[in-house]
Amino acid sequence: MPQAFPYTGYHFGVFFLFPQFNFNATFQSVSGHDFSSGSAESGMKEGGNNGVRLPLTSSGSYSGLKLERGFTADLGLYDWCEQTHTTMKTSPCNILVSLLDKQEYPVKNWLIFNAIPTSWSTSGLSVSNSTSIMVESISLSYQNFILI
Repeated sequence: MPQAFPYTGYHFGVFFLFPQFNFNATFQSVSGHDFSSGSAESGMKEGGNNGVRLPLTSSGSYSGLKLERGFTADLGLYDWCEQTHTTMKTSPCNILVSLLDKQEYPVKNWLIFNAIPTSWSTSGLSVSNSTSIMVESISLSYQNFILI
């Protein structure tokens, strides 16, 4: 079987499955769709052999999802974050992140469940770099994801 070439990571789409807000979802970067599992510190002693400890996994965790895009007049993403921040009422959203091939067909998808905004920021203002664009960043926590 021939070796498959790895996919490129620069062609992707982000789709908010969220009827309450309507906003443009074109991003320059997406990161944080990963998980890790810890291991129990002490492990479990093996019966009859006290010199051996069996490693056990502890509960896992998902890192926060971070989305970045150029700051535009579209305020839908900001409104969702601001509403969560000011009212302390969360409106969870499922998000589909799709890795796309050259024909715009998805080759891998991450379906992220119950994402809520935890922070919103911009890259800041500076006269020293007149060629850079202003970037809007949002961090989300989420329940879990599946790779489909």
